[in-house]
Amino acid sequence: METQKPLRNLMFEPMRLSDLQQVMEIENECFEDPWSATYFTLSLKRPKSYEFFYVARCEDTVMGYIVFAVLYEEAHVLNIAVPTAYQRQGIGKYLLASALDMIHARDGCQIFLEVAVSNLPAQYLYRQFGFRICGVRKHYYGRHKDAYVFRKGAATDAT
Repeated sequence: METQKPLRNLMFEPMRLSDLQQVMEIENECFEDPWSATYFTLSLKRPKSYEFFYVARCEDTVMGYIVFAVLYEEAHVLNIAVPTAYQRQGIGKYLLASALDMIHARDGCQIFLEVAVSNLPAQYLYRQFGFRICGVRKHYYGRHKDAYVFRKGAATDAT
């Protein structure tokens, strides 16, 4: 799915250690059980791997980020977040479209992600890109919070 930049100066760039303060503010705002700064720091310092950390940046402001992994033909969107102040402006769509371009360039043909059953705006976004529910993970986000597993790709459903 082709998507245009929602803001003229918005860039899709690798996350840097200097972005960590802004990323953690977004992480803590958007998630009840946020990833730790230590996880981000260690991942960003790790030599080239199969995990990719990217931000949507407008000048010096991180307006969102996405984390995804590509291993052979399979990819997994691990985390995507846009702070409330910048939501509903197309930034999440821009992040996802840019990440999918990178995944496809690395021959990723099946892409998975989890999303809370209650997170209807995110589900709507993923459906726009051709993701479909392929399963449920019970208690994925805690005792009473299930997640749908979404998949986009060539594999056929077993059901």
